[in-house]
Amino acid sequence: QAGHFQLSIRTCFARFNFACRARTAPRVSTMAEKFVGIDLSVCNTVVSCSSKDEPSAVVVAVNDVSNRSTPAAVGFDGKMRLVGESAETRISQLPKQVVNALPAILGSTEAARANYARFGCLWNFTEEGRIGPMSFGDRDDLTLHPSSVLAPLLQTLVSYAAGDAVMGLKPGDEGSVQNFELAISTPDGWSDAELSALRGAIDILGWKPEMTHVLPYSAALATGYAARFGQKLGADEEKRVVVFVDIGYSQTSISVAKFMPPAADAETKELAVDASSCSDETLGTHAFCASLLQHVNKQIEGKGQEVVNLASKRGARLLTALQKSVKELSMLKDATLGLECFFSDEGDLKVELNRGQFEEVIKPNMDALVALVQRALTEAGVTAEEVHSVELVGGGMRIPRVQALLSEIFPSPKEEGEEEAAADSTGKAVSKRLRFSLDGASAVASGAAHYAAGRRGLKAKWDLSAQTSALGDDKALAECRELEAWMAQVNSEEQMRLAKGNELESYIFQVRNMLSGPDRALLKPETTEPLVEEASRWFEDAHYDQTTTLQVYEERLAGLRSALEEHGAAYYEKKTKEHDDKEKMLDAAAAAERQRRQDAGMDVDKDDRKMAKSERMKMATKNKEEGNSVFKAGNLEDAAARYQRALQHINKFYMLDLSPDEKAEADAVTLSIQLNLANVFLKIAATVEKDQGKEKAEEVYKKVKFATEEALKIDADNVKAKFRKASAMEKLGDLDGAVKEVKSALKTDPENADLVKLKEKFDKLQAAQNAKAKKIYGKMFG
Repeated sequence: QAGHFQLSIRTCFARFNFACRARTAPRVSTMAEKFVGIDLSVCNTVVSCSSKDEPSAVVVAVNDVSNRSTPAAVGFDGKMRLVGESAETRISQLPKQVVNALPAILGSTEAARANYARFGCLWNFTEEGRIGPMSFGDRDDLTLHPSSVLAPLLQTLVSYAAGDAVMGLKPGDEGSVQNFELAISTPDGWSDAELSALRGAIDILGWKPEMTHVLPYSAALATGYAARFGQKLGADEEKRVVVFVDIGYSQTSISVAKFMPPAADAETKELAVDASSCSDETLGTHAFCASLLQHVNKQIEGKGQEVVNLASKRGARLLTALQKSVKELSMLKDATLGLECFFSDEGDLKVELNRGQFEEVIKPNMDALVALVQRALTEAGVTAEEVHSVELVGGGMRIPRVQALLSEIFPSPKEEGEEEAAADSTGKAVSKRLRFSLDGASAVASGAAHYAAGRRGLKAKWDLSAQTSALGDDKALAECRELEAWMAQVNSEEQMRLAKGNELESYIFQVRNMLSGPDRALLKPETTEPLVEEASRWFEDAHYDQTTTLQVYEERLAGLRSALEEHGAAYYEKKTKEHDDKEKMLDAAAAAERQRRQDAGMDVDKDDRKMAKSERMKMATKNKEEGNSVFKAGNLEDAAARYQRALQHINKFYMLDLSPDEKAEADAVTLSIQLNLANVFLKIAATVEKDQGKEKAEEVYKKVKFATEEALKIDADNVKAKFRKASAMEKLGDLDGAVKEVKSALKTDPENADLVKLKEKFDKLQAAQNAKAKKIYGKMFG
């Protein structure tokens, strides 16, 4: 029966039909400007989105520190409510105040407490299933419903895609308009309890339930897969059976999807899909780490040291190291797990690990995985031979043992005269039916974003608008909304207070630099230096005192500025004159250059207008957005020209006197433009190479390399820049340099599917080069 769940101790099974929309168009809100998809995972969440103008152009929305994934954590530090990255960084200092693994405790009280213990949570959790007591604002007894903690996490995640306006939406405010449609993808095994908690969070935020959709991971993957392949099958295909193996942090789901051509009378030409899934809510990379922890504890105990409990500060620290070791053992045969000053006597932890040990300790987990796959095939009514391909996603997709077991279940199709399949790092052949065509980290979120944008060739398994809220009655909802408004206000006021304190500190440093400059005497240092030093001493005490109000900071800053402007009037007069003289000189030079270009019949359209800083940045951003639009439309040359025009504005912006914040803004915009420019030049180069030959394309590939190098000057660890630089270097004949860039990028993002594929390509090219060289040397010296 569609939408029905059969639960067992370890697995759950769900079947649902993706019926092609034969007569009705997808129900998408006309108010939506953005379509947002969220992968609501226990450890890290991912957000993808598209716009109303281009609903099929789904991209990953980065968070406030430009990361593609955001920890599912909410923390409370004094008067600050921290979400995502900022909360995660506080766990070691404030373990009782940071709620991590949040999606895992949304279910029934019994299930929530079991997951609380399983993930080694350290924050307070009541017998009634409430979070707390927490210290926040002027309260030390703050106890929260899980929905009240989930609400700010969802709000923050959506803001990454739909903008800060999301933070200003107020329940019941007629002026608040929800301009986004949201689809949240969750584990297939979610029950009514989790859905009720999610509905409670949506109600607290005042979002429209009819514009919020919930779909299981398996449905999001099938939706994303169909979109990825253009809603088309091969010319000779009547049906394609695809198995999705999603090995996440907390759970594993195996779904079997049968893609079929749309019905003849269908209004849209999207594929029809029949899909089913099985999931194990206890099998995931966390379970692998837990198994490895048992092995490490045996090593520790054998050395006479105390074993580590996961639910402790040391346990949390060790878990992070174990996750890193699992990643390393997926790429290398050996790894060293090392933590300095780990034990109570300040002793270090060092355990040598190898892949054989790891595969031995996770054997029960692998047996469970094989059983889950077999069950999924049985429930779907298909055999392994009928499966076209197996798509791997999630954190466990790169583990060699996982790939080896799946290769045994789904071996490569045997074709006459075909050579043996390539072997993986274990020496065993990896089946050609194993695919990594979906981005393992963002596939679920991107599928959800496609669903939000109207790609709904399926019968919804869950209907949030018909779901009962876990909050119960209207009175409980009103109390939760009032509490949310208070927490948001306390946090906002604290952020403004701290920002003003930072502004005062920055001004003190600025004045100190002025007093160290050549015009020091004009500031009357005998008068102003004591003022600055007194302000500095006051600030050193005040910024540790939470009773220092925003108003006090404002008064202190205004007073110091007024005193400096009064006593240093001659200094400011001189600086103003120097600025005006410089502007006149630039204007004169620009006029002369304009005349020279006009006389020579050169580029008379070059922009050298005099603009304020804000206007110059606005023009740069405008040109960048124009470049994005024409790039998406396929006009590559026009896109490159607009990006380069944006850089002209940015370069002029850099020539002005910039504050640290203004320079940071310019750096961020420049980084984005250079990355986009490199991407455009890569596509142009590929076209030139195809039409005019490799030699002509080299000049364009050099432009790619230059753009990425400029990007790396701003962000030395930028993965996109290194990926695109490596792609260009390989085309320019520098394969060793390209390999070096890819390896460097993999240290930053070891699970990046594109990087892994590029490394595999380069490894094959190097192997071919080595074989060719060996053959040549053999002829020379043989």
